[in-house]
Amino acid sequence: MGKGNRIPRTGKKTRCYLDIDPELRNKVKAFAALRGKTIREWLIEAIIAKLEDEIDASEGLVSLANVEGTMSLENYLALQGNDSKKAE
Repeated sequence: MGKGNRIPRTGKKTRCYLDIDPELRNKVKAFAALRGKTIREWLIEAIIAKLEDEIDASEGLVSLANVEGTMSLENYLALQGNDSKKAE
């Protein structure tokens, strides 16, 4: 949860049921135990981390679509060509 935990916490909780294979459950249980956490704590942290990654990716795509203050590759390369000629 190292990204500032942007997901708001509310007082109300909803119970979710998840059917998983016993092998996967055992892996989750082992990793959680190695970190001193319950399966529930480990899964909640994993869900929050995944959700934050998805939010970051969505925000990144939005910022890439913002072209204000940018220039085309051709203009950039032309500018770079002019700067290198000045240096000679």
